[in-house]
Amino acid sequence: MQLYSIKSKLILPGDPVAARFVEALSVARLRVKSGDIVAVASKVVSLSERNIVSLAKVKPTVLARRLGHRFGILPEFAQVVLDESDAVYGGVPGVLLTVKNGDAIANSGVDRKNAPGDSVIPWPLDPQRSAETLRRTLNRKLGKRVGVVIVDSRVTPLRLGTIGLAIACSGIQPIRDSRGMKDLYGRKARITFQALADGIAGAAQLMMGETRERIPFVLVRGAPVQLSDRTGSMTLPIKDCLYMSQIPLPHSFPAKIAHYPP
Repeated sequence: MQLYSIKSKLILPGDPVAARFVEALSVARLRVKSGDIVAVASKVVSLSERNIVSLAKVKPTVLARRLGHRFGILPEFAQVVLDESDAVYGGVPGVLLTVKNGDAIANSGVDRKNAPGDSVIPWPLDPQRSAETLRRTLNRKLGKRVGVVIVDSRVTPLRLGTIGLAIACSGIQPIRDSRGMKDLYGRKARITFQALADGIAGAAQLMMGETRERIPFVLVRGAPVQLSDRTGSMTLPIKDCLYMSQIPLPHSFPAKIAHYPP
């Protein structure tokens, strides 16, 4: 598998992501081939869609102030996280553990890094639709058949540091079902699924970086995935998740607060 990091000029609110990718591709003197996958940072997709929130315009609720005080977070930021979340499970200083679009993620994916002014940047409103729209546009502009993976970073249980997460993909099969396949000794796998889209996101995130790199795109070639117009689910129900299913769900808090220590 080959990966090509593609630098771009600063992407501003409202800039078309596909056009910026094609421009950056030309500057890098690269060409796309059918079967390639374009990994794109979620933040530039949100910027393109003008999904930006000014903290100065946010009025924190009592709950947001409570969370902000408990975990050392600006109440306005806590409010945006609440607005974006499906559920809040608690937190540690500076970070809330939330569920967003079926993913366990820090702060609902809301980030202040590389956000203009006093603003914060949530995930795209509909990441799957964004991925599909971008793929169709790139296929038309480039005359090739490509896949798209929208990438953010996440932390994982008991591990230090961030890794890549595919919050949406289009044009590829994101999961490989290895159940029933035999290992080297003839034993059949019983529960194994391989997260292909997350693997691509992890490789791309290494090259994108986390701060000043200005690498919002990574071109992935030769990935062991199948192109497909049908994209399956990448998430599990909470009851089937090894980690999240172990967290109790007390009923003494508002619906959004699945678990929050008093």
